[in-house]
Amino acid sequence: MDVDLDQHGRRTAWLTARLCVVLDVPANESRDWAVAALTHDIGKQDVPQELLDRPGSLDPSERRVVQQHCIAGAKRLVARAWPDGEDTTTADVAVALSHHEWWNGQGYPFGLARTAIPRCARVVAVADVLDALTSVRAYKAAWSVQAALEDIVARRGTQFEPDCVDALQDIARTLRGDWQARAQAWGFQLSLELSRLARTTATVDGTCASA
Repeated sequence: MDVDLDQHGRRTAWLTARLCVVLDVPANESRDWAVAALTHDIGKQDVPQELLDRPGSLDPSERRVVQQHCIAGAKRLVARAWPDGEDTTTADVAVALSHHEWWNGQGYPFGLARTAIPRCARVVAVADVLDALTSVRAYKAAWSVQAALEDIVARRGTQFEPDCVDALQDIARTLRGDWQARAQAWGFQLSLELSRLARTTATVDGTCASA
């Protein structure tokens, strides 16, 4: 994965895990949702970089190309899933596909609204935007946590589920100045754990196949 997308995914995963604690999401689901957050933007690998970095507004056709990253990401995740595995990619695919849906139905790619949007995607959505706003991009400087939080709160009940925004406000009060570095390190460890698990599974499956 692209370095920027990879690091953004790790920080979003960390924020997602903390949101899940505040929202009383069961531990097994919390882990699945954090893992899903790692790859929520994987479909951007299929979008021309010049569009992702464009400092100005996109025209309607360009905007449609960028918005296709949700469907492209879901397809990538389905394609790489282990066949007949015990673990499913349900949360991964749901998050990649639906993290730009809006609570009021004005999002994309399908215009889902309220609880028609998978809950995992509703949680990741606020984590995604907080990290995106507080990170440097080719087209903008990093915002402060306070400025980003104010922007997200202004979209409470329109773009974002109110409960998720309230949970984000709760964890924002305890964010340290080095939270992004800590989040990235935590996400990196999660990625390593998943890589080790994948290698172990591949070895076991290979052994079984040759037996």
